[in-house]
Amino acid sequence: MITPSNTVFPSTRHGKAFVCFFTLGLLLSCGFLRVAAQPATTFNTMEKEMIALVKRVEHSVATVIVQRKHVTNVNGQVITDWTRAVGSGVVLHKDGYILTTAGVVSHAYDILISFPDGQYRPGKIVGVDLLSDIAVIRVDSVSVSPVLVGDSDDALPGAWVLLLSNAYGTPSSISLGIVNGIRKEDVLLQVSAVLSRGFTGGAAFSTEGRLVGLIVGETGNKTIPTGGVMSSEGSGMVSVIPINRIKTFARHLIEYGEIRRSWLGVYVEKIWDSVNINTALNVVVGKSVGMEITDVFPDSPAEKAGLQKGDRLLEINGIAMDHPIMLAEFVITLPIGSKIEINYLRGDLENITHTVLVPQPRLLEEPPEESVIDEDEALRNLDMLQQMILEHEMEMEQHKLELEQLKLLWQDRVRQVGSSGRP
Repeated sequence: MITPSNTVFPSTRHGKAFVCFFTLGLLLSCGFLRVAAQPATTFNTMEKEMIALVKRVEHSVATVIVQRKHVTNVNGQVITDWTRAVGSGVVLHKDGYILTTAGVVSHAYDILISFPDGQYRPGKIVGVDLLSDIAVIRVDSVSVSPVLVGDSDDALPGAWVLLLSNAYGTPSSISLGIVNGIRKEDVLLQVSAVLSRGFTGGAAFSTEGRLVGLIVGETGNKTIPTGGVMSSEGSGMVSVIPINRIKTFARHLIEYGEIRRSWLGVYVEKIWDSVNINTALNVVVGKSVGMEITDVFPDSPAEKAGLQKGDRLLEINGIAMDHPIMLAEFVITLPIGSKIEINYLRGDLENITHTVLVPQPRLLEEPPEESVIDEDEALRNLDMLQQMILEHEMEMEQHKLELEQLKLLWQDRVRQVGSSGRP
């Protein structure tokens, strides 16, 4: 275990209460007149419940500090450069498994995990899957309780979720959002909320304190995928990977180091009943009424089932398929070796066929085996981890100073308003 230097970590208790109260104020300003008519004690109760919720779950969210090594060759001279990024992670299991996004730990040379209790521990990548944007890290031990896993199917439109990160240990690590639903294009939960830096890899909790998803980032907002750092301008819409999707993938990463997906072997595109194209705005409006197979992989389960280019895919196992992402998600969540029934249309004739799903082919080369680190290299890595701790603590102190300056500015504005006699 690596212990931090003598640094005072900033307290965030009062800041968190202020954020929750400020969020409630925003809700009132948006026209919730019926709520405004309730007694003041109602808001006090809501605030206390939100603060209690934060205290109940914040220990499960950790800081993920990543060091990356960049080697370039300029005119025959090898130049080594180091960069560092900070994101968040969720303690998934008492055995030291931590869940985060693939973007946070991508190309990591060293990983350091900082827990809310102030402890630091080096982390190792268990598995990374770029397609699902999920990664699992492991540390030798954890001193905090793991998260309670919920059911993302309960995150219905209109439900409140608590978005929490621990990238810098500041009050800006908390936000309150409202679920809008699941976007078909990527099967991600869409949440109305505004995020700050470092939320990537953070947790989305239900009001019962259970994990319902992992924060990817803000929809339509520019992010730095290799750093996990949010841009300063928020879009107001947050993308969250549903926990029900994560459960299977995380288990595969822990057991196999990779996600073993089932594979059908077709390319499909949506069929539109009516389409209205606005070329000026690059907008396509219409009603999707199914999918057409545009290509079939040789020697795939689809080819063995007799599917051909031009066939219209209707149902799989009795479930209507009307979007390519829906098809992909349905297939990869079925166990390898599953026998499926496919309803499709060829011309005007509806047909039924069966096939058995196989493992998805490995399209990328295997990563090189990890080289053995000698004693000198191990000492250099230890020095690097200590340097990462010092730099992270310096950043946290800087955030603490900025927060104190904002508090002083706010107090000064309050005094000015009071002295001017304004209500």
